[in-house]
Amino acid sequence: MMTNNCSIHEQNTTSTEALEDIEDNEELIEQLMCITSDSLPQLEVEEKYDIAKELGSGSYGHVLHIQHRERGTSMALKLMSKERTGRHEFLREYCIALCLSSHRALLRTTGIAFETSTHYGFAQELAPAGDLCAILNSGEGLPEVQVKRCAAQLAEALDFMHGKGLVHRDIKLDNVMLFDKECRQVKLGDFGLTRVEGTQVAAMSGTLPYSPPELCLLEGTETLALDPSLDVWAFGVLLFCICTGCFPWDVAMSPDPQFEEFGIWQNRTVPGEAPALWRGFTTHLLGLFRRLMAIDPNRRSPAVEVHKYLALPWRVDSCGGTQSPQDEPLNTMDSGAFLNDPIGGNTNLGNRSQENCPGEILPELILCEKTHTIQNGHSPGSNPSPQEASWLTEPGLQP
Repeated sequence: MMTNNCSIHEQNTTSTEALEDIEDNEELIEQLMCITSDSLPQLEVEEKYDIAKELGSGSYGHVLHIQHRERGTSMALKLMSKERTGRHEFLREYCIALCLSSHRALLRTTGIAFETSTHYGFAQELAPAGDLCAILNSGEGLPEVQVKRCAAQLAEALDFMHGKGLVHRDIKLDNVMLFDKECRQVKLGDFGLTRVEGTQVAAMSGTLPYSPPELCLLEGTETLALDPSLDVWAFGVLLFCICTGCFPWDVAMSPDPQFEEFGIWQNRTVPGEAPALWRGFTTHLLGLFRRLMAIDPNRRSPAVEVHKYLALPWRVDSCGGTQSPQDEPLNTMDSGAFLNDPIGGNTNLGNRSQENCPGEILPELILCEKTHTIQNGHSPGSNPSPQEASWLTEPGLQP
């Protein structure tokens, strides 16, 4: 039965005031999930929305480009099959996404959530330029200025999440959404695997190039306490990918030859010559990679370490000199101005002062800042030879 939207809003506003005093973010999320579950409307997509096209699909379900029939507002609707996704799993992803929507470098989730007879769904802002896969070709890195724009914004997104005690767990090209082809505005999305720091997790199925060595080494029923350093490692791999158009390795463990060569270089007290795949980077960028991708997770720098390197050259040319970016140089205020701007109207979100859409839930939640001490992607790579990278076989980093 459809629940009255006014009563939903009043119930959530009252409950939110009580939830803001809860220090335990896991408890806060669980309580928000209960509130959302009690007020989740049931309707079919076609009742209120026109489907423009499918944006993507996977084992979870589909992402559709939809348009509100009366308002004309365009959104991205994530539909999750009830056969593959439980109600609790759906509610967790939606509520975490909603709580993170206040940061401009994190994909905004609207208050629209509902269930159909076969799916759970929630709406997010539409990223008109797709994801990083759409602009990255095999063996070709992005221009340096675009790489730095991505790095600056994603670092802030991760810093915000980690400050709330949340670990994304799925940093990869597919989950970085573009609002323009020049990467002036990018946002991190897909919070389906996001969990509170300290949660015990097992190794993910398959071998993922983004996974850090401590996660790759887990066997059987072994688990690991989630830590922001897992995201930082994946962030480093992603930066390598957009700089080069290839993965640095198949899997971050022996006997992968690329990882073994990287590990030897990383563990040297005095860095010698970088591994073959890393020699196109300046000493500045190599220093950043050493900090973000330390083999020991306790020694990794936070993602925002990247901001110290934005004004420095990152690539060398074939003669050993630093490259001059073909695009305009990255103004050191570029990222700062973007990140410090107040959150304005996001693309395709429509006017929130209008009457709520059916299924719209509007809890203005701010997760508690993390106060506790830190405790200790889809595409698998190919099988490259010792001197080869895991090249992309087609645009979009599909090794």
